[in-house]
Amino acid sequence: MTHPTVSVVMRTKDRPVLLTRAIADVAAQRFEDWELIIVNDGGERAPVDRLMREHEAALKGRGRVIHNETSRGMEHASNQAIEASSGEFICVHDDDDTWAPTFLERTIACLRENPNYGAVAVRTEIVLERLSATGVEEIGREPAWPEIHQFSLSELMHQNIAVPIGCLYRASVIADLGGFRDDLPVVGDWEFHLRLAVAYDVAYLDGAPLAFWHQRRTQGGALGNSVFAGADKHAYFDLKVRDEYLRDYARDHGVGALLFIAAMGRGGGMGQPETAFSFALRQARRGLYFVRSTRQDASLDGSSPLSHAARRIGRKLRRR
Repeated sequence: MTHPTVSVVMRTKDRPVLLTRAIADVAAQRFEDWELIIVNDGGERAPVDRLMREHEAALKGRGRVIHNETSRGMEHASNQAIEASSGEFICVHDDDDTWAPTFLERTIACLRENPNYGAVAVRTEIVLERLSATGVEEIGREPAWPEIHQFSLSELMHQNIAVPIGCLYRASVIADLGGFRDDLPVVGDWEFHLRLAVAYDVAYLDGAPLAFWHQRRTQGGALGNSVFAGADKHAYFDLKVRDEYLRDYARDHGVGALLFIAAMGRGGGMGQPETAFSFALRQARRGLYFVRSTRQDASLDGSSPLSHAARRIGRKLRRR
């Protein structure tokens, strides 16, 4: 029995207007040795089966569907399809996103030419769209993470820098990492990428975008994007994952370094960590203020050298 080179995993639930575009997108890939495994995660069966019949000629027997009677969640659906797959490589193609026709060709070639890489991510473009009476209407485009030019663990600690549509993984790597965490209803791809970047190098194909992340930012319900329609849930589980990793680190190394890092970052605000110099100045000013407020000494009147020093430090801090 021959196995396909790549298994394309697609999760869907009650979004036929988007699913039909996604199926056609996979069928339009220039690289043709693939299988498509769709997991209908608790959605109606009939619309999905109808679309499979409509795309039968383009799929050429390379597509199949797993129907879940009840929804088990995105990452459980991914793991289901991965367990049923047989490809050397695996990618997760969400039912509302698209690829450039050369995505599979370029990413597979990259991993074959670079056997030490566990996965590859690509330059991704955001496609802004809305649903209208006639279907899906594009309203704009913008780059996703334009400042990113390589896949790195340090960047991942700040934010997810690759969505599923922009990645291709070795099947052996997914197996080694234990798959996706199905206890996470959202941010599962980011958490997986953290584990991936700890264990493996990940290639990055820069240049013209090869993946397109479609967003309907004002759309709610089943047709919306979870990152927008479920923003509160994303924030909650983002922090939950961070706390889990912090606890693991603290158990092994204690909280001393973490406390210092937290104190260093407090003064500058989000995205503007305090420098060592400004931190030292701020601490010095606090110490001088404490001395002035607790000792009634003539040497600390307004004309003393120590008082002048405190004012100079204060002026430096205000200028920074």
